[in-house]
Amino acid sequence: MAARAATGAGAAKAQAAVLADAALAQAQAATRLGTVAASDPLQAKSDPQVVAVSRGKQWPRAILVGTLDEASKTQTLHVLMSKAASDPFKIYASVPMLPGTSVPAMGDLATGAPLVTPTDKGGATLAPSEALAAYAGALAYPKPVATKAVETKDAYATALRTSAAAQVKSLGTLAYFSQAHIPSAKFTIAFRLADGGTVTFGQLARRDVISTSRAAKELVIPGTYSKLVGRTKASKSLTITSLENVVMVVPAKGAATTVGADEQMVSATAE
Repeated sequence: MAARAATGAGAAKAQAAVLADAALAQAQAATRLGTVAASDPLQAKSDPQVVAVSRGKQWPRAILVGTLDEASKTQTLHVLMSKAASDPFKIYASVPMLPGTSVPAMGDLATGAPLVTPTDKGGATLAPSEALAAYAGALAYPKPVATKAVETKDAYATALRTSAAAQVKSLGTLAYFSQAHIPSAKFTIAFRLADGGTVTFGQLARRDVISTSRAAKELVIPGTYSKLVGRTKASKSLTITSLENVVMVVPAKGAATTVGADEQMVSATAE
């Protein structure tokens, strides 16, 4: 799976041959910005572990696989999917798990776990799309949408809040900071858990906006973003767009939790 970290003229073709949907979008953004990871979790020395396979003979068919990076002790979940008999299996999602998290029982491996459509609530507390939307709303800054349906004490949500607070402190009265998270329905994949809940893979588009206040005439754009924007100052605002890949466990009872997450910056624009 070296295509994940492909660079140069042949990167797009190599990546599209083995990746799709959320995994492809993330890899393409990393290649475009030159932020390709040095290591590929699918090339880990430890053997991949099959966590679940989709039930039945109908299409699409999917395999949920886990890998372990021995150096960092990071586990990564991957969804391999084929949408037709003539369609090869490709990686549709690849997300590292957060520290101290796990995926509940998926049922008998031989029997398989049913694939769940984004709007199918079934025996879970929320449909996959509802869980992702609730999590996205709860992560918003400065006005998160309060909900008891999802937990936001996970390591990723905590890191976002800490980063936002630090950003606001550094800006002082010179600028405003806001953050919005928008789920992508077409990149949602979910497996039914043994208890009727789901393990849900999704992708959010995050938009960080720094806008000038009346106290400032312009924004000085940090070097990390000025290279993307093509200038060092903005008169009105700086907008940074990132992709967030998340894995949520939506139980049959109780609040949904996020067990996996990572992010990839896509673009930056200034006005």
